[in-house]
Amino acid sequence: MSRQAALGIGELGRRTGLATSALRYYERVGLLVPDGRAHGRRFYGPASAERIALIRLCQDAGFTLAEVRALVAAGSRRHPSWTRLMEAKLVELEESIVRTKRAKALIEHALACRHRELSMCPNFRAALHARLGPRRARTTEKAGAIRPLAPR
Repeated sequence: MSRQAALGIGELGRRTGLATSALRYYERVGLLVPDGRAHGRRFYGPASAERIALIRLCQDAGFTLAEVRALVAAGSRRHPSWTRLMEAKLVELEESIVRTKRAKALIEHALACRHRELSMCPNFRAALHARLGPRRARTTEKAGAIRPLAPR
């Protein structure tokens, strides 16, 4: 690799928008490997910026750094562990979408609710009971902590 193509850690950080401490951390966890050292300083090849972009893209998709490392180690879409990781993340994202949609609906309702106090709203109270789960909701009702209100 020519000296012009080599990037110092500072330049790689500037090009990728990451702090040099993050780049060093990626090295420690096995996600990034410098192409070499010169005069005690790390240098990276042009492919390192793409590697960082791949890591960030995976993080944007919800993968942890450990999961990214496993995906990179699998190396190919044909590898069974690659497929398992992707399928597991897809299930996780679908569950997150359901939770997020529920949260959005609750917030939208809270903003439009006609009740002066949200705690008086039957819809909000139903959401509280659903969050407690069937067993805990019955227990707290008996104890008098939360009593559902009759709808108006």
